[in-house]
Amino acid sequence: MPYLFDFSNILIDNYIAFCLGILFAVTINAEAQAFVAQFLGDVREEDKNRFHFNAFRHLDLPGTACFFISGFGWPRSVDIDSEKFSRPRLHTVIIRFAGPVSNFLLASIISSISLLIEQFSIQTQMLQIVVGINLMVAVANLLPIPPLAAASILDVFIDGQNKTFKKVFWQAGPYVLVLVLIADRINHNIILNRFVMPIVIPMFKFFTKSFTFGS
Repeated sequence: MPYLFDFSNILIDNYIAFCLGILFAVTINAEAQAFVAQFLGDVREEDKNRFHFNAFRHLDLPGTACFFISGFGWPRSVDIDSEKFSRPRLHTVIIRFAGPVSNFLLASIISSISLLIEQFSIQTQMLQIVVGINLMVAVANLLPIPPLAAASILDVFIDGQNKTFKKVFWQAGPYVLVLVLIADRINHNIILNRFVMPIVIPMFKFFTKSFTFGS
């Protein structure tokens, strides 16, 4: 994680940036998916329950906890009804990709603001933390592992006769992921450093250019 929460050295400004980063990231991710779902045909009378921009309603408790534990987490999955789409498989993929794309866009906007502020010799670490969290949320939501949003893409490609597999896949996935992340934090983030950071770090450097990881 471009900013991994350090419980041994809690700085109030970094703590605020970390929390704001999570709230911004999960909100833009979820609202983008809901907007695209509605645009593609999943229109509901209770759409106000999906378009509320209330970040706390998008938070997933285990996902948020994992953010603080390992620097890797996820928001509550946005409910979609693929049967309302004219092309269920394609539209489901588009919707689930809308979340990460929105996080990339937000990271780009914030990093631009950060680079502009730096010209006036103002510290921008708090903004860079928000950028890092958005990039991590984007990458996380591209992984087809429950309860991450991209896992629902597999549902439309798994034959309907494999209902037992789907059930086990979705019920066991979150617990397995949480255990893996906890074990990974205990082992100094070996898995994240090997498989996730090689993706996130180059993007973070591209967006921020001047921030050094681990500082």
